Amino acid sequence: MSDWDFLHEMHDRGYSAEDIADAAGCGYAPWEAAYVAEQETKDALKELLALRSAQEISREEFLKARARILGHRNV
Repeated sequence: MSDWDFLHEMHDRGYSAEDIADAAGCGYAPWEAAYVAEQETKDALKELLALRSAQEISREEFLKARARILGHRNV
């Protein structure tokens, strides 16, 4: 699938022109948002762990940042 095939698929699924424009701006279709958000969370946590392992941040800073990244989820 090319980079823009999902835009045509969105049109075929009945999404509005505004929804399609938003998807073009971010580079992924709405049904991929959950996967993208999950991957971004994993990447942020991995970076945070690297900072803690290198002792560039304190344990308290680590815990606060982890809570911000995970939001409402259990930490």
